[in-house]
Amino acid sequence: MKLFLSLFLFTTISFTQSSEWIRIQTPVTANLKYIYAVDSLNIWVAGDSGYILYSSDLGENWSIQHFNSEFEITDIFFLDKDNGWAIENGTLDSINVTNFILSTTDGGLNWNSIRFRPDNVNLYSICFRNYQTGFIGGDNSVFVITTNSGTDWIEIPRDTATFSHFPVRKIRFLNDSTGFAVGGFYDRGGVIWHSIDGGFNWMTDSAYADPFFDMVFVDSVSVVAMASDIERSFPSAVFKTTNLGNSWFHQEIPYYGVSTGIDKRTSTEIWGTFKKEFIVSTDAGENWFTVVTPDSIEVYDIAFTDSLHGFAVAQNGIFLRYIPKVISVNDDELKEINSFFVYQNYPNPFNSSTRIKIQFLDESLLNIFIYNSLGEKVHTVFSGISNSGVSEYFFSAENLPSGIYFYTVEAIEVKNRLNSNFFTGKMILLK
Repeated sequence: MKLFLSLFLFTTISFTQSSEWIRIQTPVTANLKYIYAVDSLNIWVAGDSGYILYSSDLGENWSIQHFNSEFEITDIFFLDKDNGWAIENGTLDSINVTNFILSTTDGGLNWNSIRFRPDNVNLYSICFRNYQTGFIGGDNSVFVITTNSGTDWIEIPRDTATFSHFPVRKIRFLNDSTGFAVGGFYDRGGVIWHSIDGGFNWMTDSAYADPFFDMVFVDSVSVVAMASDIERSFPSAVFKTTNLGNSWFHQEIPYYGVSTGIDKRTSTEIWGTFKKEFIVSTDAGENWFTVVTPDSIEVYDIAFTDSLHGFAVAQNGIFLRYIPKVISVNDDELKEINSFFVYQNYPNPFNSSTRIKIQFLDESLLNIFIYNSLGEKVHTVFSGISNSGVSEYFFSAENLPSGIYFYTVEAIEVKNRLNSNFFTGKMILLK
């Protein structure tokens, strides 16, 4: 036993762990299909039964802000942590398809509702460039703009009638002048539009045999969009521009399915939802591979607020949180990550209890969680405010079986919440 243990410890002196997604059950069981994260501490998710949920602690706890069992939310967008909008779609009197535009100025504590006309259209996307100027896209040629915060909506001119009747499924702006929109019909084709005047006029950039559902701004001049065949008869295709839409190139990739959400983790790493998988590129969209979701659950949308914080929404009210790759772990070695220091837990291996020591340079919102080897959270060591200086946190594993565990340390500076740090360490429990 002693020989085995010494060899095991030697092989774990330095290691890296692939990134993981942690599964969290929200208070609802409806499918959650849309997510918007202003930052890692202000996250909204929405979907079936008109649910809108909010979390301020990385998805650990949720409040239900909106519910309507007869409707569904088909998009949600926030300009900042207070001002947001959503589309509520359903059927009134079992006859007319009806849409309501929801808006909030207090982070979703209260939602105002205005009925959108005409009826019998499906709205898919809402986006605001500033507090007054917003956009809605849908089917039946709906592509409209407001310049008075949603009181009035007028049709947006497009450069050609050929694609003017195509559904608009996602609208997003890179800056005040440059915006992109994507859409299309199932089995009839997809299209990418582009605006250079703040969304008042739109040009057709590119078209394809299958529809587009989302896009991502990779950097200040590059956009990536994915076309998908819902029947899985043809492979998906990736479209990319590196000059703000002046030209596009595309390639088919050997994956069959529908990607409904896409976002970037870094300027080179892109993640998309792909039914029961994520589709990933680590070279800005040139090559792709797939990653199976936890328990092969079906995911619908994804959002990264920075390289350390990623979130996804899935079927049955499931929320996924991204856990970055583990930084190399060495026994008794000090880990330095930007503005704080994390020591290896001691003792390690341990029997029943161990300590984690952290040094902070600034007052921080701190979360320390313990996960088992399956990625399931089994214990919260600490969640709260930690003062600057050195602090030590005690972890008792009396009720846990022997095995390999991971402790995650996340520190978000109170005075600057954009400055966040993440660390994952490995510990061994021997009983």
